[in-house]
Amino acid sequence: MSVGNESDLISFLNIPAASMIDQIISGKFDFFGASFANTILNHLETKLVIKRTIKELISGYDDPLMDLASDYMPDIIKGEKFNLMNGKNGTQWQKFIINSGVYDPLNVGKIVSWNGLKKLNYWNSEKANQISGTDGTFYPPYLNRSSIIESYSPEMCRSYGLEYLRDNEINGVKTYDFHFPSDLFSASKLEQEGFCDGKCLGNGVLNISSCYGGVSGFISQPHFLNADEKFVKSIKGLEPNKDIHDFLIHFEPTTGVPVAGNVRFQINFYLEPNKDIDLVKNIQPVLLPVIWFDEEIKLDLQTTEELSKVAFYVRLVTIIPVSMVSTGILLILVSSFFLLRNSRNKLNKNVKKKIYLAEEARLFTNEQN
Repeated sequence: MSVGNESDLISFLNIPAASMIDQIISGKFDFFGASFANTILNHLETKLVIKRTIKELISGYDDPLMDLASDYMPDIIKGEKFNLMNGKNGTQWQKFIINSGVYDPLNVGKIVSWNGLKKLNYWNSEKANQISGTDGTFYPPYLNRSSIIESYSPEMCRSYGLEYLRDNEINGVKTYDFHFPSDLFSASKLEQEGFCDGKCLGNGVLNISSCYGGVSGFISQPHFLNADEKFVKSIKGLEPNKDIHDFLIHFEPTTGVPVAGNVRFQINFYLEPNKDIDLVKNIQPVLLPVIWFDEEIKLDLQTTEELSKVAFYVRLVTIIPVSMVSTGILLILVSSFFLLRNSRNKLNKNVKKKIYLAEEARLFTNEQN
């Protein structure tokens, strides 16, 4: 939970060791027993908490357990180096096919497939496994305050929806601000929708172990924002704050273009004791924050001004047909008024003449008179 230079040395969870232990405890490494794990970990003088620079954690550092794991989990573990973006920092990791919106502008950016898949197989329901919405770079136009903006996040292993928060203005551009619903990760909602797979520890955290090779990973908002108080109190220094931890994007509503925003989420690792494995036999169960991300997006002033013009023209194009129809109706009404007035003058003269001539025949009612 720190901010600093890449050369800063920090204490960090030994994720390769913790992951190996977790796999053994869960029975996924049935060829490894606790005694064999103790032998390997002791031989390598493995510690549960290690010191590494920020650069090493991002760029990677050599780890013998990674080398061992890559033989058994090559689809997930790629090489003997560990980094926080293992297997997910290359351009080939994600392949999106998205809708161009040529035939329907409201479908622009919507995902057709991801890595060749049209649905997931991580979760317990069809709805949970849907790949819906956009890839988070393009959004449909014509947003309103009741819109739910759907996107798919590979990091979260699921689709999600942003809901309207407030009206705003960024560099002169009027925006609608959308953010994570406060109940996005509520335990009851996760269970109801089919996302509660394996350990469901409480409100505000999503178990993503099913799409991370079975490793006990959980995703949440930074500092456990909108999560149960027990998670916040278990870690010293956590202070959830909506202003700096909420997932928030400012959209120009006519075009659907993000003017600015902050994509924020937190990766956590669940640790629990096991009496047979020396490295964790004396720990307390804890959901330990590993890292939280704040990806800021912001258009420069020139682009913002151009966007404002585009939005104006789009609104104008939208309004013109209505204006043309309205103007046409107005011209018709005005023309009809003068036409009817002239006709009525003539009609009145003719009527009066006929009334007198046809008074006895009662061809007109009193109302017409």
